[in-house]
Amino acid sequence: MKFEKKPLTIPEQIALLESRGMIIANKDKAAHYLTNISYYRLSAYWYTFLQTPKTDHKFQENTTFEKVIDTYAKIQFALLDNLIVKASQEIKNNWVKVVKRLGKQKQSPIMFWRYSSLVFYDEVFKSFNQLPFCQLNGEEVKRIFDAYLIINLEATNRIKIVESELLKADEEGRVEDVTMANFIHQKDYVSTTELSNQITRGYYFLNYLESSDRYSKLVQEYYKSIAVSGHIALLRNLVSIFGAFGDEMPKRKNLIDLREAYLGKYVDLDYVRTISINESIEGYYIDSSFSLIRKKMLFRNDTFRFFLLDINFLIDQFYKAQVFAFYSFLKAQGIKDEFLSIKGKEFMEDIYLRMVMDACFPDYLRVYGNEAVATNGDELCDVYLRDNNKICLIEFKDVLLNADIKNDTDQDKLFGELDKKFVKNQKGKPKGITQLINAIEEIENNSVPFDTDLPNEPMEIYPVIIYTDATFEIEGLNKSYNLKFRQGIENLSFKLLEIKDITFISLSYFESHENYFSGKLLNLFDLINNYHEHIKQPEYDITTFEVFSRFYMSENIPEELGMNLYDSVITKISAL
Repeated sequence: MKFEKKPLTIPEQIALLESRGMIIANKDKAAHYLTNISYYRLSAYWYTFLQTPKTDHKFQENTTFEKVIDTYAKIQFALLDNLIVKASQEIKNNWVKVVKRLGKQKQSPIMFWRYSSLVFYDEVFKSFNQLPFCQLNGEEVKRIFDAYLIINLEATNRIKIVESELLKADEEGRVEDVTMANFIHQKDYVSTTELSNQITRGYYFLNYLESSDRYSKLVQEYYKSIAVSGHIALLRNLVSIFGAFGDEMPKRKNLIDLREAYLGKYVDLDYVRTISINESIEGYYIDSSFSLIRKKMLFRNDTFRFFLLDINFLIDQFYKAQVFAFYSFLKAQGIKDEFLSIKGKEFMEDIYLRMVMDACFPDYLRVYGNEAVATNGDELCDVYLRDNNKICLIEFKDVLLNADIKNDTDQDKLFGELDKKFVKNQKGKPKGITQLINAIEEIENNSVPFDTDLPNEPMEIYPVIIYTDATFEIEGLNKSYNLKFRQGIENLSFKLLEIKDITFISLSYFESHENYFSGKLLNLFDLINNYHEHIKQPEYDITTFEVFSRFYMSENIPEELGMNLYDSVITKISAL
């Protein structure tokens, strides 16, 4: 299956929407929004207007483009309404004028975004007091919103791109060097869609700790420290909190009422207090990662009602936050071991990655780690997949990019740190693409000793890096490191192998598309080929694999499937 569709022009996008039943009365207005917001960003808002089954891409009767835009705008203005509802009529009238003026200028302002909100919380908690709650008057509301807008302006101004530098980079075809350094910090603050993956990883991670000779007793002590009886109780609490948050997201009030979940014995309030920030405000500290809010993302209003400070940090509690919380617990107990490295190898690489690959590719030859041994006795790669004459060599990177590096706009520092993870570390040990180049050279010279059924024909090699840190899903990273990969093999001679470009893919992608791969709706090798054909177009050369896949699937895959690993975990949590 080859992805040969060229990107649609704006008029073609409008025609496509009309062919699917959307009413577009003002095509100039539609063109403006499609240009400035984008087709694929707006598609999340018109998804609710599709007929069932949604995979038919047919709109419900009387769906207009104006309704879609109204939904998009309502989320921002619902947030605004929550603030100014108590303001004076004069302030409300002024905001109506501002909004109308922006509309005439064809602007769609984003007044609230996640990073600004977290900085705002920093300022609030720095000066927080324990006085009784009170209702704000109109002037106080105005001052609070003014403060938020100032913070928003500062957040915007932290992006320091010199126009001449950007133009020069564009002329040289390396605009990603500039944009990556300036925008990579934002990858920590985009909305996540990883809830199901975090739940699945969390379940198997906690099971790993409980079955580990090294950590089994320690994890029981950890459970006691956070007031839960075990991993099922912990995950059940989190699922119940998330469920109580509800799905009426356009209201964006972020209030959680746990009374019903408590009476049903689904949540333990002692545990909920461990992720509530109230008792930590007196010693509140600010750092570049918003560490305290990451650990304690709830604010307790009363016994059962809580305000959710950040939904992504709640999602992280299922897995990512548990990793670092347990690591902190070990350090507090005076236990000095390389837990993060051990977890990365023993759990993520040797257990979880294999589980995901087995689920995705049951019909491929799969060889892992110390079983994939080259003729020199070294490990060839982390995962070896083969389907006929196509071989996928995978290096797995369960590593994180330092927060200070992400928040610094220095290009040299950023790429220096990325090189340590994907080329060579500070000790000169091969990493990522260098490991893959060495593996390819080994196969060319000595074949594959553990794969005795290789077909007698030229082999196609697909080098892939699978990563876990969403930061690496930054536009331009694949392009930048594919250039380094190509430079690394340009002086090598290959007679038996055809070497494909390198591809960076998140582990989350495989988790979320497990049934598409196993059911053969997606073919990994075809998908990679189509991705690299797509990014040959200059306007898409920094596109990530995951973004491309959304385009590809919307046009080529007719079904929506679940995830067996996730479904089985939810069944186990619910049953107990």
